[in-house]
Amino acid sequence: MDWLESIVLGLVQGITEFLPISSSGHLVVVPALLGWKQPPLAFDLVLHLGTLIAVIFSFRYQLLHLGRGLIGRGANPAADRRLIGLLLLGSIPAGIAGLLLSSEFESLFDQPLWVCGFWIVTAGILLGGEYLAARYLVTRPPTTPNAKRTLVIGVAQAVAITPGISRSGATISAGIAQGIEREEAARFSFLLSIPIILGAIATKIPDVVNGNFRITGPVIAGFIVAGISGWVAIEGLLKYLRTNSLRIFAYYLLIVAPISAIILELN
Repeated sequence: MDWLESIVLGLVQGITEFLPISSSGHLVVVPALLGWKQPPLAFDLVLHLGTLIAVIFSFRYQLLHLGRGLIGRGANPAADRRLIGLLLLGSIPAGIAGLLLSSEFESLFDQPLWVCGFWIVTAGILLGGEYLAARYLVTRPPTTPNAKRTLVIGVAQAVAITPGISRSGATISAGIAQGIEREEAARFSFLLSIPIILGAIATKIPDVVNGNFRITGPVIAGFIVAGISGWVAIEGLLKYLRTNSLRIFAYYLLIVAPISAIILELN
């Protein structure tokens, strides 16, 4: 893998990991459209490590407060421990799906046309979430994450193990559909990504240790680009969702999916 490929894919990963348009889907389709070989999953997870650092950096103060609360030294340890518990609870469905179905879903990384179809599914999830959110807020005030709502969000995250279905899109939509405000749903989604990305990285450590994947200059460049662009995407999306909906991302996918499918078929 050369420098250009690594930097481009790092940029794609950083931007699309947190915007609700599916990073895994873009990492499948973009190389196929450009005539590049599909990057190994270990490289994909190096890029995910970059975006993991981005989300940790963006939420560093909140994570610090959660850590202090966990040991009883925060301003509100009970609230901090409750949030940590909810994040662990929300991670369980995706963890189970990853352990039981990872091999089945990994085969889809070689099928970009399937990804285009799942992009349409993501668009439907985004539009459906906005529709339910609008109906909810007509009759009831905004809510906050609790155990039941978190399990629903966790199931949505498990569904997003499929390349082309956006993890952030599915979890944010599941949140707003239950009455959680968009920015708060996004913040919860980003925090929920931390244990999932850590788990995914842990499963690929043997590939690096056993020498099946080498850390080279281009790989490091992709990692850095993914981290910086991921941080920009997080901050930008949080600001955007204060006054805007997710519909623009659904429209993007409804346009890009068929165009990409046509180009792939012609090639």
